[in-house]
Amino acid sequence: MSDSLSFSLGKRLIGGIAVANLIVLGINTPYFLWRGYLDHDLEIESGREAFSNWLTHEIVTDVIPLTVPLLVANLLLIVWIVRTSLAPLQALSRHAAGFDAAHLRERLSTKGVPQEILPLIKAVNAGLDRIAEGFDSQKRFTANAAHELRTPLAVLKARCSGRDCSTSPKLAADVDRMARIVDQLLSIARLDMRQIPMDMPVDLNAVCQQQVADLYPLALEKKCDLAFSAEGRWKLESGNDILLGDAIRNLIENAIRHSPEGETVDVELQAPGIIRVLDRGPGIPFEMKDDVFLPFRRGNSTKGGGAGLGLSIATEAVGLHGGTLSVNDREGGGAVFTIDLSGTAQPSG
Repeated sequence: MSDSLSFSLGKRLIGGIAVANLIVLGINTPYFLWRGYLDHDLEIESGREAFSNWLTHEIVTDVIPLTVPLLVANLLLIVWIVRTSLAPLQALSRHAAGFDAAHLRERLSTKGVPQEILPLIKAVNAGLDRIAEGFDSQKRFTANAAHELRTPLAVLKARCSGRDCSTSPKLAADVDRMARIVDQLLSIARLDMRQIPMDMPVDLNAVCQQQVADLYPLALEKKCDLAFSAEGRWKLESGNDILLGDAIRNLIENAIRHSPEGETVDVELQAPGIIRVLDRGPGIPFEMKDDVFLPFRRGNSTKGGGAGLGLSIATEAVGLHGGTLSVNDREGGGAVFTIDLSGTAQPSG
């Protein structure tokens, strides 16, 4: 349970002021009655019935006609003042809801904000300034890391592949794996900081076909087949074909590496904008179907030799295109990875 109960500031203000009005009017009611008694110069006869008649007469003729309209007018005025005063805060809330790493230079406006809220708005803007500075520092680190890490690995790989190199052939494979991990870490950093443009049209058929063609030699090397089928043509109005292609490529690579010899990896583009990669590998255990998409999480099989970053990058890339990535068991054995872009895909041509 939350430590503090949530409440509506508008309702609380209206309720509190309404109660205050009722208390004031209640306290003044005896005065209204006394004034009515004096004005009408009535003599209250003894007996409950006579007093009750007089009291009813005064309430109906003097108290209610004055207090009820006054109370209603107060409430209407209070509701209007509270709503107009809180309107800028609601607009600021909608604006703040759109903040992300791609809009680090935006700030909350102080125009029309009540004086009591200004310190909070200024504190939030100051916090956003510090966050923007931190992201700028991380961008510089990413650019430096790309140069400082890739270059030594490329030199080391070249030396290991030379004719005079007496080191174990496994060292070259380890260097390749290190270079791949570095590239994946840098990709994650770029995705987190939204450094990739997402304003280009994406032809889903072309992206899938390109990845299948590029990876077909890898399938032949692993003595597997690679097939592609599509139900119609589909596109995205805006996105990044390279980024989405890398996500699809990762799924196909994993499927090829984990499929037994002689099996076929199927890539399907189904209506409406759903991409499926089907393999005949060991599959993903039920208890790992969610964790496998987290960074540095891998299945039980070590056949791929990866660091467990590829699926995390693919998940982020698909999410930037308004889609989701999931995995299920394939009938007859294997796994089915599904990229669901049905919310953003449209028929093409």
